[in-house]
Amino acid sequence: MSASYQALPYQPFVGLLDLSGKTAVVTGGGSGIGFAVSQRLAEAGANVLIGSLAPERSEELVKAGFAVSFQATDVSRPAEIQRLLDTAVERYGRVDIWINNAGVYPLKPIDDIDEGFWDGLHVINTRAVFLGAQAAQRQMRKQASAGAIVNLSSICGHRPMANHCTYDASKGAVLAMTRSLAKDLSAFNIRVNSVSPGLTATPGNLEPELLEQHRQNNVLHNIALGRPAEPYEIANAVLFLVSPLSSYVTGVDLLVDGGWLLHGS
Repeated sequence: MSASYQALPYQPFVGLLDLSGKTAVVTGGGSGIGFAVSQRLAEAGANVLIGSLAPERSEELVKAGFAVSFQATDVSRPAEIQRLLDTAVERYGRVDIWINNAGVYPLKPIDDIDEGFWDGLHVINTRAVFLGAQAAQRQMRKQASAGAIVNLSSICGHRPMANHCTYDASKGAVLAMTRSLAKDLSAFNIRVNSVSPGLTATPGNLEPELLEQHRQNNVLHNIALGRPAEPYEIANAVLFLVSPLSSYVTGVDLLVDGGWLLHGS
C-alpha cells in the first residue's frame, strides 16, 4: 500500500453531520426516542418520513419548517412496512437512511408468558426490524448508492432484568441480526449498526407500572451517571451512525446507557 493511498477524499468537519439531500425513514417516529431521532435527522437536513401509529408530534416538526411527513404504519403488518418504503420513494425519490425504532415493551413473569404474548412481541420487536431492513436495502441497492440502517436494541439485550424474558430475547435478536445484516450488506456499501439505550425518560418509561419495575430493580442506583437519558441523547447516537462521521463503522452496537452496564447487575 502506497503512502498516498486514500479510499475516500478528505471531508471537512463542517459537512460531517450534514444530511442534506438524504431521505430517512423512522419507524415509530411519532413519539419518545423515535420522535427525537426524527427531529435530529430533520435538523441535520434530511427529508424524514415518519411511519408510526402516533402522528400527533410529527406535526410539530412540519410547523417548525422541517421536511417531515407522516404515514400511519403498523409494523406488525409486512405490507405496511413495504408501503412505507414505497411512499418514501414516491415523495422524495430515494431512501438513504432507515431507522428501525418501533417497538413494544410489555413485561410478564415467566409463568404468565403464553404463545400469543411471545409471538405478538417478537412480530414487532424482531420480525419488523428484519422486514424494514430488508425493504430498505433493496431500495438502496437499486439506487447503487451508500446507505445506513440503524436498529434500536436495548440495554436489555446485554443484561437481564426481572420479568423481561420475552423482551430481552427480542432485543438480543436485534443485536445478532444487526451483525449478520452488516456482514451481508457490506459488499453494497450499506452500513448496519444498532443503538442500545439504557433507561430513557420517555412517556412509556414514566408510567407507574414501569416506574415500580425500575424501583424494584434499583435501576437509578446502578446507572453510573445517576439519571435517565433524555431522548435526544439517544438520537445523537443515531445521528452519528447515519452521518459521514461514522463512514467506517458497521456491525457495531453503540451502548448509550450512562454507564449502567458498568455496574454489572
